[in-house]
Amino acid sequence: EKPEDWDDEDDGEWEPPSLDNPEYKGPWKPTMIDNPDYKGPWEHPMIANPDYKEDPTLATRCKDCAMIGFELWQVKAGTIFDDIIVTDSLDEAKVFAQKTFF
Repeated sequence: EKPEDWDDEDDGEWEPPSLDNPEYKGPWKPTMIDNPDYKGPWEHPMIANPDYKEDPTLATRCKDCAMIGFELWQVKAGTIFDDIIVTDSLDEAKVFAQKTFF
């Protein structure tokens, strides 16, 4: 308990005295027990999907696409996206970058 004659302005903030704990052995750490059945980190098995069929026309399905959607997860509010281009032409992208970025 704080002494009666203790003055916080003169003596600073009072803290009760601490007593050493003779049973303290340092920070707690869990004991490690051997597991004879441990097979290493888990790796997901590759399972064949008999219904899967590769579609070579997947990238060309939308010939006149006028819109694109983004699903964004923001950690910090206020992120601004500007000057977005979707193209399959490197030259067109470079010209666009020169006009809008550099």
